[in-house]
Amino acid sequence: MKNILIFNDISGCGNNSMVANVSVFTYLGHYCMPVPTACYSCHTGFSNFTAVHNNHTVDFAKRICANAEADVLYVGFCNDTATLKGVQTVINEVLPKNAYLFIDPIMGDNGKLYPVFNAEYVSAMKSAVRHAKCITPNLTEACLLFDVDYAEVVSHEDEPSYLRYCGTVFENFLQKTGCASAVITGIKCGNLLGNIALDGKGISFITNERISVDFSGTGDAFSSALLGELLNGKTLVESTALAANFVGKAAKLTERTDSRFGVDFCKVLKLL
Repeated sequence: MKNILIFNDISGCGNNSMVANVSVFTYLGHYCMPVPTACYSCHTGFSNFTAVHNNHTVDFAKRICANAEADVLYVGFCNDTATLKGVQTVINEVLPKNAYLFIDPIMGDNGKLYPVFNAEYVSAMKSAVRHAKCITPNLTEACLLFDVDYAEVVSHEDEPSYLRYCGTVFENFLQKTGCASAVITGIKCGNLLGNIALDGKGISFITNERISVDFSGTGDAFSSALLGELLNGKTLVESTALAANFVGKAAKLTERTDSRFGVDFCKVLKLL
């Protein structure tokens, strides 16, 4: 069991972010120490969302870790640049030197930043991921971190070898970003959904069946499953395959027609 200090938001609607983290990590046998970065009435995919930001995340982390030392820091949605920069303070002043830093660099999707972020936040994220043992950007976020044109990359998505093409684009991703390993997630390849796993052993491609609905919160469930399995001794490729299968099966079994309400991942926790 690992003690996981979690920096992420919590949303009243969406079945995402901290809800996914705590559910999956706990199921996989780890101890959760949540630091809410913000409380949202519902996630930003809803037009009427409102939020209360936590400007005391570093103090929260210090007080939590005074009672239980963190083995792992999981960083998800940080509501602003100051909160993200606070992660470095936590690394320097709170965590033991051998702590595992995992970052889901949540910034945008479909080639666009989420409405709460800007170029300054992207720059801060580039600095943050340099310290990470593993990161899980989607294709948009990988392009932002790697300084490549998203539109140019997806212009090839109808090609049969699109996933391999993406692998070529990002073959030097670790060297440029500075992280030790990465999984570029959710690459749409016709009837398949692809993930690219990169570590010191090289590059691997993991695919599973693509579901036609893009549910909210799948990234949170995926990154939680991936990290939880890594901490339990699985390899990066094994963890990626388990996480992809977990999210795919959850999406298949989700009965809601409004994708904003998220994926019913709790139905398939037994797959982990």
